[in-house]
Amino acid sequence: MPSLLHVRGLDLDAPGGRPLVRGLDLELGSGERVAVIGRNGVGKSSLLQVLAGEAETDGGFVRCHGTRHFVPQRLAPSTSPSPAGAYSAGELRRRHLERAFDSHADLLLLDEPSDDLDAEGIDWLVVALERWPSALVVVSHDRRLLSGFDNYFVVSEGGCHHVQGDLASLMSELERRENLSQQRYARTLLQLESRERHDARVRRRRQRKKNLGRLHELGRCPSRARLNENRSYAQESQGKRAVLQRTRIEAARSWARASRRTLAVELALSLELPEPPTHAPAAAELDAVGADIDGRCLFDGISLRLGHERLAITGPNGAGKSTLLQILTGNQRPSRGRVRCEPLRIGYVAQNASNFCLKESLLDQLLDTGRDTGDAPRFDDAARQLQAHRFPLALAERPLYSLSPGERLRAALIALSRREPAPDVWVLDEPTGHLDLLGLQALEAVLAAWRGGLVVVSHDAHFLEAIGVDRRIELGAGR
Repeated sequence: MPSLLHVRGLDLDAPGGRPLVRGLDLELGSGERVAVIGRNGVGKSSLLQVLAGEAETDGGFVRCHGTRHFVPQRLAPSTSPSPAGAYSAGELRRRHLERAFDSHADLLLLDEPSDDLDAEGIDWLVVALERWPSALVVVSHDRRLLSGFDNYFVVSEGGCHHVQGDLASLMSELERRENLSQQRYARTLLQLESRERHDARVRRRRQRKKNLGRLHELGRCPSRARLNENRSYAQESQGKRAVLQRTRIEAARSWARASRRTLAVELALSLELPEPPTHAPAAAELDAVGADIDGRCLFDGISLRLGHERLAITGPNGAGKSTLLQILTGNQRPSRGRVRCEPLRIGYVAQNASNFCLKESLLDQLLDTGRDTGDAPRFDDAARQLQAHRFPLALAERPLYSLSPGERLRAALIALSRREPAPDVWVLDEPTGHLDLLGLQALEAVLAAWRGGLVVVSHDAHFLEAIGVDRRIELGAGR
């Protein structure tokens, strides 16, 4: 009997022509369950669209011997017949998922199904996935969903591979491959450095020969030609370009050497986070604060003093969690009550790290902080910071706006840890959204080690337990 899903020699490119998948062979039988994981931008959603028959391949073929039902990550807006008008993102997601589970399809394909769902919605989704009897392919980074699988399909820039076992086995394999990737990147940098040195030697040898020939020519030229040679604007501009080129090459060499030295360290690197002041007034105070939107009360009567405590803000979708953070950080005025805050003492990262969409790279920010001490080169300090935070070295050189939301969030926290003056309190809005498994693990380590104040909005109970919180504020029903 043929497999339910049959894939041979699948090639898949990004819209710009960048290769995503090459020569993929895949078989999926009736009732088999597979979780697809990988970093943002490696092609997981594109692959799922092709498997669902929603997009064409760039090579090879996909055949399905049964019915398919596909729920994409990005859902088209919809309206409800109720007076409230448009569905919220969470309501829309749940309605699409309910229709999928009612479809009785032979193959169900879900792309990031936990997106936009609140805690109650995710609990419902976990149970629905456990009860689904037919074949299932899910793209997700959510550990609550992934713990229900024992077959994982990992999509990466270096190729796709299958991992069988529990979630702990998957994490171990991902970390091993990430370490290998970092080492390959460092070797590439060193090869580029070696090539630059070779090219520089060749240029110097050619220049010496050229200068010797010019001396012979000048001996046969009149004095005016000799004077014009000295005043040549072309020579001056070439000299400036040569200085810039040497600066760039030396920076690349320094970064290559720093990366190599950092990756050669076998002992675990400790996180270097700023020590907040032990005795300081509250960074923010709320007194009987309330907020309304379109005539509806989101919350009311909230009073708190934000010092070095660790506070979690929870509640269903639309309860006003992000609005409360905006008020807390001084970015929005409340409908009622009083607010006092000191923005310089607060490090705020918005949802999807949208306030860090900058042209600068993380490496630029680390090199510009001026926090280097002693004789350690700046590049060594930056590379050590990146490795301690388990941040990919290659991504540190890219503009922050070009990173995925999850990568940009991690970069934002590293930048906050090196900011001067250092913030006393970190305020994070849904920091686990879009993070891959290794990124989530690294984020938990950073937040657990942070000794200052922390305010975090999250639906992920496992994440809140891992980082440790002193108390919670639950929003909902206008309270």
